[in-house]
Amino acid sequence: MRESKLLKVISYILIPILVLIILSSVFYEIAKSNFNDENRYDHKYFESDNFLSIYMARLYKQTENLIYHNESYTTVTDSQYKICYGSGKEYYDSYFINIKDFYYIILYENLALTNVELTSETNTIDKIIDYIGTRDNSKKANIINGNVEADSEVIKNKAIQYFDDFKNTYYTITTEENTTSNYPYTSDDLEAEAIEEFYKESNDTVNLDSTERLVKTFHTATINDLKIYTTYKEEVIVNNNDAFFKRLTDFLAPYETQMYYAIPVCTIVVAILGIYLIIAIGHTKGKDGIDINDFDKIPIEIILFLAFIIIGCILAATGEFITAIYDEYYNFAISIFITGYFIAYIICALTGVTTIKRIKGKILIKDSITGRTCRFCFKILKKILRKINKACAEISNSLSITVKVVIFIVGYAIGCVLLVGLFEGMGAGIALVITAYLVYKFIERINCYKKIENHLKEIYEGDHSKKLFTSDFVPEFQDIVKYINDISNGFENAIQEGIKSEKLKTELITNVSHDIKTPLTSIINYVDLLKKEEIDNSKIKEYIEILDSKSQRLKKLTEDLVEASKASSGNVKLNIEKINIGELIKQTTGEFEDRFNDKKLEIITSIPEGIVYISADNRYMYRVIENLFSNISKYALENSRVYIDVVRDGGKVKISIKNISRERLNISADELMQRFVRGDKSRTTEGSGLGISISKSLTEIQKGKFNLQVDGDLFKVDLEFDIV
Repeated sequence: MRESKLLKVISYILIPILVLIILSSVFYEIAKSNFNDENRYDHKYFESDNFLSIYMARLYKQTENLIYHNESYTTVTDSQYKICYGSGKEYYDSYFINIKDFYYIILYENLALTNVELTSETNTIDKIIDYIGTRDNSKKANIINGNVEADSEVIKNKAIQYFDDFKNTYYTITTEENTTSNYPYTSDDLEAEAIEEFYKESNDTVNLDSTERLVKTFHTATINDLKIYTTYKEEVIVNNNDAFFKRLTDFLAPYETQMYYAIPVCTIVVAILGIYLIIAIGHTKGKDGIDINDFDKIPIEIILFLAFIIIGCILAATGEFITAIYDEYYNFAISIFITGYFIAYIICALTGVTTIKRIKGKILIKDSITGRTCRFCFKILKKILRKINKACAEISNSLSITVKVVIFIVGYAIGCVLLVGLFEGMGAGIALVITAYLVYKFIERINCYKKIENHLKEIYEGDHSKKLFTSDFVPEFQDIVKYINDISNGFENAIQEGIKSEKLKTELITNVSHDIKTPLTSIINYVDLLKKEEIDNSKIKEYIEILDSKSQRLKKLTEDLVEASKASSGNVKLNIEKINIGELIKQTTGEFEDRFNDKKLEIITSIPEGIVYISADNRYMYRVIENLFSNISKYALENSRVYIDVVRDGGKVKISIKNISRERLNISADELMQRFVRGDKSRTTEGSGLGISISKSLTEIQKGKFNLQVDGDLFKVDLEFDIV
């Protein structure tokens, strides 16, 4: 059941639909309270306590702006008043800012603040008050020195409740003549604080006479000091978002009863489907375990970041689009809203599915950026701890040396301090001389170490002829030098013995082969003479044919043996020249065509366009390929394919030959490249077991690479040469 694709598809389709029903029902319950008969879209709203509260808060905020921030406005001077012109949006309130034709002017002492636009008709206090008071179909609400004059009953009767909030305390700084002190200010704390704050808040330099001082004076503005003139219309400027949601609420109203039942039912069904999907996600029919795809291997942080960005963009774009087109295309706005919802759901579903699969597959942390970073930090920490443990072990193993070094360093430090403390300048000079001497001894030992390192490198590269002399090293390194010389001598002796043994082996093979060739030549000649005789006896003719075949095979074996011996010892004279390797392979393939056809082998050759030259001996290069083709003709599976590929790889050319063996190759590639070893262990086929060994040796003495691979019954040889 958890592997059923149909159930999963049904669940994925039903969940967003049911969630949309739940969200619509919840939205309706929340929204209907904002659009009932007592809300701001009804005239009753303007006689409500809510309207009064917002109205008074707005006026209080503008009073604060007038007293504390009047310098930030565009200003005009009207006789005794400094008029500040604002936009009316300094204090944003989504309820009050949409009241139609709301205008105000607030007067305090010689200051005034208004949201009326500055024009030639509104550049004086009287003109502004007249402009506000002459609005058609507008209601007046004025508060003059604490007295309320309003058309609204709620403002007229209840505005006094908010008067205590209209208290704004501020101070001014003035200069005052002081005839009792020659200082610009007294030691009074209040005056000192006033001066300090004045200099912080003012960019102007204040020059005071010796008879003047600064005085800080506090003031409190109350509702009795204010004159407030306002008018407004009992009409709300409905924005597109509110109108859209009000119309949506009206659309859902007929289904109110059904929505009461929809919320619990849909919630239960969504929970059941969600639990099923959590159990079923990751299980695919015909596959064991959790089915992890390439998407699930992307770090989860990247998935979550992209999902967050995409969903945020969808929500923002959908909201803006709905606001822009609502007036004319309500149905289209609904379509855009639903489309945005389903796209967001798909993104959330993909993110949720991959998260659940990662948790089940135990790769959530493993493949995450956080997990990888933690593993990297743990690796670094383990390396550090390992090095610390190693250092501790080394200290423990060479405790006597460590103690000596520590005692020496501590003693040296104490000695330098005592010398400087007792003898000052002369002591410092002595300490400097001792330090220079110690640095010299340290460098001397570093040089000894470098000499030993260089000598070991030469031994590694095969040069065992050089020796180290103990007299060139400090006593601590002399024993090590003796050991290295002994090892070098051992290597040199072993190499010489190996060379001597190989030389004797080669000489033995050459001599034995030469001794065999003389009688073998006689046998072959006499067999040829016998073949020319007219012999009637069929048995004797059969015996002569066998003698001829075996003697020729023995001759080939002897020649291969000599050639293998020469090739392995490097005793071969090469005539290096430029060879067209593609042409050589085509020529050799043509010569073996009949033998391949006898075994019904299909030859598939791939040679690059153009001429590919290598530096090699044409005769020996032909012998290498001939041996490999001969090996194929003897041991390849009949009715199979043989692949011969020539590939350019940078400055190299690679020749690859592949075929299927007739017999299982229960033998390693290294064994096959040894002398007298054959894949046919029964040794029923022709061959000396030297062909591959000869090909390998001839390839290497021509500065090529020979690589043999065996995989079951697959036989593959790779040759590599530098391109000329």
